[in-house]
Amino acid sequence: MMDNLNSENKEIIQWACKCLSSLGYILKSNLPENVVDTPWSYLVRFETTDGYIYLKHTPALFALEPTIIQILREKFHACVPTVIAHNPELHCFLMKDAGKSLREILKQRFDEALLCRAIEQFTLLQLAVADRVDVFLDIGVPDYRLDKLPGLYKEMISQKDLLMADGLSAMEINEYEALLPKISKLCKKLSAYSIKETIVQLDFNDNNTLIDEISQAITIIDVGEIVISHPFISLLNCLEQIKKHHGLTDKDDRYLRIKDACFKNYRRFFKAEEDLLDAIAIAQLLHMVCGISYHYRFMLACGREKLMAFQQWKFISLLKEINASFNSRKLN
Repeated sequence: MMDNLNSENKEIIQWACKCLSSLGYILKSNLPENVVDTPWSYLVRFETTDGYIYLKHTPALFALEPTIIQILREKFHACVPTVIAHNPELHCFLMKDAGKSLREILKQRFDEALLCRAIEQFTLLQLAVADRVDVFLDIGVPDYRLDKLPGLYKEMISQKDLLMADGLSAMEINEYEALLPKISKLCKKLSAYSIKETIVQLDFNDNNTLIDEISQAITIIDVGEIVISHPFISLLNCLEQIKKHHGLTDKDDRYLRIKDACFKNYRRFFKAEEDLLDAIAIAQLLHMVCGISYHYRFMLACGREKLMAFQQWKFISLLKEINASFNSRKLN
């Protein structure tokens, strides 16, 4: 197996084996099990006499994860993975096993209460961080706050060579540029509601949540890709993924209760229910803007060709979705 690895992966596995040995772990095999191998994340699992240990490697642009984990754990007492070693030069780190994917558990038996508990834990963390976002901005966590979002969109849409390489005409690019005033208006409107911006995991979902089957402790993983933005953006992604992977619809009672759990801790910031619903609707549109801006960041981190080869290049389809959604909404 080691002979089949590229030189970079071989080097980080050799580092991990030496590191685990120096920390007193006894490996059952020097050949780890592959868990994830994508352009943005390489994750393998070592079986030791003290349980599983995971080795994660990311592109340099996403290499803040162990530092983010440390800050979340030490300053906010967050339930995040336990990092046991970190190699900044190789952009990799080792962490302890934290349990089973919540999605896997829900596929076997849909435990609504457990899912709502995980959502509650995440929203409470968002609220705790809201007054101290500078801690994350200072280490380089991307700033996707509402006053920055129009500029991020403008930067992305100005990449005309990239857009034309994907088959867009100059007229189509002009259509996407024309969305900028609408995006700016929605950002200002959402900012008028008194919700503080905080950490946003753009891919917050049940698959990035682990459950310890003995203690039932909930651990949030994949925090290396967080940004600072409006908290609803994480929650809306979670709701989308729940519908996609568990067959729920907008009208299902279970879905409505899960949606209520997402926004329960934010209701006190709104004078009326219609204001909350308006904020959710606006955040739904801006979630799409965040998504495509971050997709552009993924390209910078991983390379367009690698994303295309992995069938994860969605730039144009995301732009078209944004265009259709914004043009179908009347702005007051």
